[in-house]
Amino acid sequence: MQNEQDLTPLLDTQQNQLGHVIAEGGGLDSKILAIAATNVAVLLFIAQASLNLHHWWQFGLLMGPFLTSLVFNGLGLVPKNYLGASVDLTKHPEYLAMDAQTLVLQLLADTENAIGHNTEINLKYWRYCLASIVLTLLGALVLFAIL
Repeated sequence: MQNEQDLTPLLDTQQNQLGHVIAEGGGLDSKILAIAATNVAVLLFIAQASLNLHHWWQFGLLMGPFLTSLVFNGLGLVPKNYLGASVDLTKHPEYLAMDAQTLVLQLLADTENAIGHNTEINLKYWRYCLASIVLTLLGALVLFAIL
């Protein structure tokens, strides 16, 4: 039984959703860069403050969270391998032979797959971002306790 329903609006909506998921990654990059700038600024402050730390562990306790946060910032800025909704027609010429309904269904499936894949990537990078925020806050608490 042939489905005569026009699925093109659904495909458009899904492709818009894919665009939002990819844009979220750009927003994540901005957040991670802001946290990295904060970490660098605090580390410069610590270096110039001439704090009177008597033991090596105090220095490690103070610097550790900020330096670890910078590592998470670096991990969060690694380029993301997003999937798109487009198809390389040189690798998949069968798309050109599909009728309109089958093509739309295949593109819907491809778009759903890309949304799922890209959402997983964003989740991983959100974890890096949140870990970096928590470590920066922990470092700030230690800094205020020492001051």
